[in-house]
Amino acid sequence: MLKRTLLTLAVSAAFAVGASGVAHAQKKGGDVVVGMTSAPPSLDPHATSAQVARNVNLHVFETLYARDENARPVPDLAEGVTISADGLTYVFTLRSGVRFHNGKEMSSADVVASLERYRKAGASASLIASIESVAASGPRQVTIKLKSVQSTFLGNLSSPRAPIAIMPAEEAAKEMGKASPIGTGPFRFVEYKPDSHVKLGRFDGYRPNPAYKDRDGFAGHKVVHIDSVTFRFMPEAGARDAAMQSGQIHLNETTDGPTAKRLRADANFQVIPVLPFAAMILKFNMAQGAGADLNFRRALAQSLDFEEIMSVAYPDINRIDTSWVYAGSAYHTGRKASKQDLAAAKATLAKSSYKGEKLTFIVHNERPTVDTATVIQQQASQVGINIEIKVADWPTTSKIGLGSDQGWNLWTHGFGIEPYEGPASAMSHWVKGQGQRKADPVIDGLFEKFNGEMNLEAQRKLFADFEQRMADQAIAVNMGNYGLFQVATARLKNFKPYRIPRMWGVWLD
Repeated sequence: MLKRTLLTLAVSAAFAVGASGVAHAQKKGGDVVVGMTSAPPSLDPHATSAQVARNVNLHVFETLYARDENARPVPDLAEGVTISADGLTYVFTLRSGVRFHNGKEMSSADVVASLERYRKAGASASLIASIESVAASGPRQVTIKLKSVQSTFLGNLSSPRAPIAIMPAEEAAKEMGKASPIGTGPFRFVEYKPDSHVKLGRFDGYRPNPAYKDRDGFAGHKVVHIDSVTFRFMPEAGARDAAMQSGQIHLNETTDGPTAKRLRADANFQVIPVLPFAAMILKFNMAQGAGADLNFRRALAQSLDFEEIMSVAYPDINRIDTSWVYAGSAYHTGRKASKQDLAAAKATLAKSSYKGEKLTFIVHNERPTVDTATVIQQQASQVGINIEIKVADWPTTSKIGLGSDQGWNLWTHGFGIEPYEGPASAMSHWVKGQGQRKADPVIDGLFEKFNGEMNLEAQRKLFADFEQRMADQAIAVNMGNYGLFQVATARLKNFKPYRIPRMWGVWLD
């Protein structure tokens, strides 16, 4: 019998005076152009966890539950949920009158089809692996039964990393990567030119969630004032800076410290620091080659000077923090960063099977990540590790690193959304070997225990054990947090930075 009801209709106080207090100043219309570092590898939201894909997809798609401004799970397409006393059955009531961009009204059949698709092959399917069954228990009601109690289920369901987006059932029937970008979000898909841009238009059939008064994270009251937003792919930082200053773009997703410092003095621009935005991590391919050797992994980790790496890659906006969640989280461990020890690294490397062969280090073509790889290459060479850096765009690099055991030994990139979401998300990337290409049974076991544990202190202990395992086995190296300097034209009003450059609630003056 269903006894316990959770109707989380929280509204962030941070926006109490937001758009509603300045409605008279808002101007409708215009196309906002956002300069973005690369093209999304897919506009199928289930298929990728890339940040550049989230930037676009979370304007088009929505989820049953979403994260608010403080990363807490709150209702979005669902009005709320009733949870059984034993914690195994979740009954979601859907909002009425929600329409997809093709005009179809969302029903429980669409939700079931979307969840079933994600369970089978979603980019973060491990987040909802505890689901035993999903069923439409009414036109606007979906019942999910779990195999076992999962304390983090609503948090996992609301993950924006590779969002568990709701799409029409006919799109959910398509193979992964092939679904058309048809969602329920405040923007609709217009066009995608892979070498140029993605354009989205205001969805005039969108009905903002009446439970909220203003935007709130990925949830809230989403009102679109502009006609459209164009995400322009501009890998070169200098090109984005030039386009910003010439008025070709209205928001630069990220610029460097010197440029940010210079533009602060110009009233035509808004400079917005965002720290932390991600952790910079080094991955090992543990499925083959040197990365399969624990002594090699430990030796490389011992050869690294995190402060030098972060100060070169992000000289004006970084901090050394090697916990796998951000400071401020109840699960943040405050782990001390290891110090570079070249003598220990040489001794450890001598115990390994590594014989000086050239190793392939893949990295995408954003300057800070290339700088990170270059400094790692230089530091590792001091102990006899021979690294060749191969640079490509993000879609190419991520396809290799996340989809293949071959063609790479090392990979560095930002790990941003997972530490924001919390420990279950941060752990899930390493479950079943997703991130390191070879499963670690201890990490898999800790993840399972964490999800079934209801006690906060016990959860904290399990997460600390996870971090210790990551360090002891050198499964990956967390070198510290970095931030972003975002630059917006002074004409862009009511913009507030978040995990994506949200274009609802903003207008052009």
